[in-house]
Amino acid sequence: MLGVAVYKFPQTPLPNSPQISQQTPVSSPTGVRKILNYNGYRYAFVADGAQFKFTGMEPDKSLGALEFDLNQEPGKNDGDKNAEKDYAATFAMGGKLYEIPTYPSHFRIAVKDEQYYYLAEIVAKVDDSAMSAKEYLDLANLKEHAKDIYILNHVGNDVQKTITDHPIVESIIEGLYSAKKTELSIKEYEALAAAQSQGKSYQLQFNLKDGTYIAMYIIPELKVVSMGDAYYYLPDTFFDQTSDLFSGLTQEVLPLY
Repeated sequence: MLGVAVYKFPQTPLPNSPQISQQTPVSSPTGVRKILNYNGYRYAFVADGAQFKFTGMEPDKSLGALEFDLNQEPGKNDGDKNAEKDYAATFAMGGKLYEIPTYPSHFRIAVKDEQYYYLAEIVAKVDDSAMSAKEYLDLANLKEHAKDIYILNHVGNDVQKTITDHPIVESIIEGLYSAKKTELSIKEYEALAAAQSQGKSYQLQFNLKDGTYIAMYIIPELKVVSMGDAYYYLPDTFFDQTSDLFSGLTQEVLPLY
């Protein structure tokens, strides 16, 4: 199970509001993760560096430029010296960082390289210290930005349930604040992999007002949810309050490769 937050695009963005749209397909991973450091946080480029277009909200508040290269040359450890530096990156070197008008919390930032825009989102702290669920959720500000919620299969190509009632959406977000950061053991990772292969892992997708979404992977049976690069345990009370959320859901078992 990948512990990442992923931005995509729901089918029905709010009309007459600033929108962000993906202009190129999701890239195939090249083996080097596309990340950058800013303000003490590690950001992952959305859709592995796909290009995006801003409509009705051109980013104009500069946050600096990417100047330190995290890529390592073969046989050298030259990238390590920049591992925790702000404005270090593995992609779009020299690109300019901008605040996104709809996301002044800097949970997401825009990167402009030549004439193209990219999106990057917080996934961890650069020093790998723990990030609480509260810190992550406050930065994401889902309470303000979330429009509705989809529950999808793990792959993300099948919407199994839609939650549009805003008080319920708010209640689910509030419940996530009770999640506790955990460092998984090898056995727990094996349990996650087994649950995923058995069709027990789902995407909890929060559709945002700007036309994008943020998704978390959740395994109700193990009470585990991913936020950014980290895993969190959810208390029994979360599932007591959302008992109908995952009931009756089924998905095909993932193929073995």
